[in-house]
Amino acid sequence: MSFLTDLKNQIISQTCKSACCRRALLNGIIFSKAKLSDGEITLSLENREAVGYTEALIKEIFGKDVEPTRSSLGGRAYILKFFSPACARYIESLGGGELFTERCATCQVSFLKGVFLACGRVTDPKKKYRLEFSPYSMHESLSEMLSGLDLRFSITERKSERILYTANSTTVEDFFAAIGMNATAFMLMNSKIEAEIKNNVNRIRNCETNNIEKTVAAAGRVVELIKRLEEANKLSLLPDELEKTARLRLEFPDYSLARLAAEFTPPISKPGLSHRLNKIVELSESVLGKKDD
Repeated sequence: MSFLTDLKNQIISQTCKSACCRRALLNGIIFSKAKLSDGEITLSLENREAVGYTEALIKEIFGKDVEPTRSSLGGRAYILKFFSPACARYIESLGGGELFTERCATCQVSFLKGVFLACGRVTDPKKKYRLEFSPYSMHESLSEMLSGLDLRFSITERKSERILYTANSTTVEDFFAAIGMNATAFMLMNSKIEAEIKNNVNRIRNCETNNIEKTVAAAGRVVELIKRLEEANKLSLLPDELEKTARLRLEFPDYSLARLAAEFTPPISKPGLSHRLNKIVELSESVLGKKDD
């Protein structure tokens, strides 16, 4: 089961106790995906469970039995057709900009659940954050309703279809909180936190890897210079402490600075060893008689 299907099934499984809220939810579905032609209402829905749920609401609210059929155009859509003067009047009223009549405090929540059920899409937060709606029309009216809840959506077109969308993770979380799906909102927040932790770990790991690579490269350069000094019989030209340091570096080329510093008698500090190696690099140019590239 996909992430989106699971969320829509959660809406269907929730009990909508008030008749006015059930009507508002159905209005959200009708607003999103209904067309009116000669008094006949045609609904197009993709989620099979949503189709059965919508059938039951149409039977309850409009007293119509509806038999879903597959779209003649192919694809995943189910078609619901029925005649209802009351439903036709609602669809015609949408031209006036009123999406539904709010009768209680949770009617708007139910309406938006219906909108999401019919035309909402949300990506799995493990991949990315994106929430979008693709109603047949009235995009500006829906955008205004969402803005009234401080949910900002943009409008774009995809294959001649107008879409309201947001890629803002906070807006996605707030939408599900606004329609009463708090567990989903918290899950989205946790997914974002986990992703941020993972990204931080990766950044630290990459930084550490880069530092190790730089350290290895620097150590290799020092060893190469010391070998050249030895081949030219010029190691003895270095000051005593630097000559001793150079010979220990040759003896233990793979040791870390901390481990190599412990080989001295008495042991020296890691910064002290680093200073000596830098000095060897500096003096090797003059000792060898040319600049090392």
